[in-house]
Amino acid sequence: MRAMLDKVREAIGRYGLLQPGERVLVGVSGGADSMALLHALHRLRDELALSLAVAHLDHGIRADTGEDLAVVRRAAGELGLPLFHERVDVPSRARAEGGNLEEVARVVRREFLERAMGQAAATRIALGHTRTDVAETVLLHLLRGAGPRGLRGIAPTTSFYVRPLILVSREETRAFCREEGIPFRDDPTNADRHLARNAIRLEVLPLLARFNPQAEEALARAAGLLSAAEEALTWTADLVLAEVSRERGLDLGLLCALPRSVQALVVRRAAERAGVILEENHVTAVLAGVGVGRGEVHLPGGVSARIGSGVLSFGPAAGSPFSDRAWELPRAGEVRIEDLGWAFHLSPGPRPEVLDPPGPFVAYFDLRQIVPPLVVRPPRPGDRLRPLGMEGTKRVGDLLMEARIPRWERARWPLLCDGRGIAWVVGVRASDDHRVMPDATEVLVVEARRL
Repeated sequence: MRAMLDKVREAIGRYGLLQPGERVLVGVSGGADSMALLHALHRLRDELALSLAVAHLDHGIRADTGEDLAVVRRAAGELGLPLFHERVDVPSRARAEGGNLEEVARVVRREFLERAMGQAAATRIALGHTRTDVAETVLLHLLRGAGPRGLRGIAPTTSFYVRPLILVSREETRAFCREEGIPFRDDPTNADRHLARNAIRLEVLPLLARFNPQAEEALARAAGLLSAAEEALTWTADLVLAEVSRERGLDLGLLCALPRSVQALVVRRAAERAGVILEENHVTAVLAGVGVGRGEVHLPGGVSARIGSGVLSFGPAAGSPFSDRAWELPRAGEVRIEDLGWAFHLSPGPRPEVLDPPGPFVAYFDLRQIVPPLVVRPPRPGDRLRPLGMEGTKRVGDLLMEARIPRWERARWPLLCDGRGIAWVVGVRASDDHRVMPDATEVLVVEARRL
């Protein structure tokens, strides 16, 4: 117990997580990590001059989530702390929004915690992320090809969120709970090895421990070093950005005189100030325009990078004149959408033996999965879908860029949508949420063609 409390003290002091007199809202799921966090902060509350409150979200993903609330309610009562809790049907919201369940759950949890923070008059929200979570995140991001920013793992503090267990392993939180007789609930979904994070925790980290028993600690230490490196790079980028900035944008002559790696840093930083985080493909596209001295690159969040007249500038994208329009499609027959320059032919029929469409502009859908109305519309800021056969969601803008759709066509590129979300980025990728299920006997065949 003492060792874990010492690590919590060290994290709070090293990273300046909490100040005397603060009121802290502790996010508690009922699992070992968050229950250990709650009890650790309660033990330290007088020493650190803190007041505490508890927040719990019943996400409705499992049938037994009411038992999680019971564990948290009992702990809050025994410790004499106020409890703020809500129930949100996350699966229903994910279906309604056409989003990934995990991503929607994260958004809902953040929304709830920030509401509860106001209700509790708290100044900080404490979360139960551990050193193990940091190591898992580093490996997960490494497999995705992340740079220094992604390989930082999980920061000890972001805005008003703090992570006092950031130096503590998951094994230590479980041991703390066992030694102190603290009840906790294990989420059975954490054993699902189909989820990448679970597979890393259950398979990859134990394998790495065969080569280095302190693999988890080493990964977390590497994340800390990369965080420091990223801080230094950001500081450097700000200095260079100030040197190349002019009234109308970044001076292309000065920008091109920099090493390409520094150009990339400056472009990323300038885009951040315009409110958008760039991925590698976006940076490459912007630098390609910088290299030739002209062009426009549409970026996430409705931001555009414009290169010309000797400067690079970031600002709101022009968008589509039809961004708020949608054209409803019938269950069968053909519709011509002159404004978009496309026609669509729909024909329900028996399921074909082979589900591979004859070309990119033909798609098959399970009739039972379609939620009316079925419409065609152009992309909108924030559009995402879960591509067929892939885990997680992707931005529509990224899919169009990867498919080499010319930028001047992207603002009015057709999307087939129903009441659940985007079913098909026409000619590019269909949604996994609208795939033809194995027991389907009928399908809807949609064929798109240019006018």
